[in-house]
Amino acid sequence: MNENRQLKPSWKAVLLTVSATAAIAWMLVCYARTGRDILLYMGMAWLAVLLSPFGLLSSALLLRWRLRVGYMVAAVGAVLPLPWIFMTESRAYGNSWIAMNASSLEPDLYMRYSQLRIVSVVFLLVTLFWAMTRLLPSDWQLRSLPVNQRTWPSIALPFIIVVCWFAASAFPYREPLIVDAMNPELSILNVKKDGITFHETHVSVYRDGRYYVTLNDRQLFRYSFEETAHEGLLTDDLRAKLKVIQALPELKRTLHKAPRALRARHGEGWYTEMESFAIAAFTTEKATIPPADLVDFFRAIIGSPSTGASSHYEVRDVCLGFCYDPKAGLGYTAENQRCVSGADGKERCY
Repeated sequence: MNENRQLKPSWKAVLLTVSATAAIAWMLVCYARTGRDILLYMGMAWLAVLLSPFGLLSSALLLRWRLRVGYMVAAVGAVLPLPWIFMTESRAYGNSWIAMNASSLEPDLYMRYSQLRIVSVVFLLVTLFWAMTRLLPSDWQLRSLPVNQRTWPSIALPFIIVVCWFAASAFPYREPLIVDAMNPELSILNVKKDGITFHETHVSVYRDGRYYVTLNDRQLFRYSFEETAHEGLLTDDLRAKLKVIQALPELKRTLHKAPRALRARHGEGWYTEMESFAIAAFTTEKATIPPADLVDFFRAIIGSPSTGASSHYEVRDVCLGFCYDPKAGLGYTAENQRCVSGADGKERCY
């Protein structure tokens, strides 16, 4: 059986390889613009990345005249950048999905580079599986149609890989930053869930008598939401109430792991933390009632006058609201606040 009966020319294959070439080239240009020292990555993996666009472009030309050779070159060109891309990804620190959570105050250049990494991986995987499928023997049949004429494997398999990559990288919620700041003396988060809307108010009190209040109304299936923040100073009355709060035995019965977001259609949750890195939770889903003194102190803080101007900023969640949890609402959003490298060298996030 000749090559023309086994493999049929397709403009889609040419378009796919050209698109993959453009994605990789654009990613490299954006990478250079970030000002990173490319000499740090010089090696066989980096050389493979640089050769990839030439291989993919060559395959686009070969696909018009030498199909089998064209698909072989396309498969090689598509696989070349993947080792470097995944070698420079980390589940805990510096991955492309967490970069999508960057604050609106961060430079867009780094987010664009991360977006191009994701797009490039998608194009490369589709190109790779498309080419490998077309190279299968023509006598391999699936429902009376040769497997090498099927398109769905080159869509389904990359989709599964990208979804697994996303799930391993995006959870738990983090923003692409590292912080080393003083922990608050007391943090209180109140969450009211109404359908797909979460009304969140977070109060953090520090030893110097300052407190900060942040408020947002975020919704599921939305990439970003607005948050406002203002600060104030504790009065003598509030200081007295704070001492009562710190002595409450209920707040010392903390959870062993980070609490999950409210799942019921309507519900309310109260979450506290007192310098112990452990959280106490009171939610309608667990039928637990927050101490009256805690609620009273919280409302007194909310009702106190601000001592400075309010700030407004945008918060993003690449999971469309499903990654954001009470621990993030309590202020744990930096990478080093939610991930650690263990003694065994493995990265763990919580």
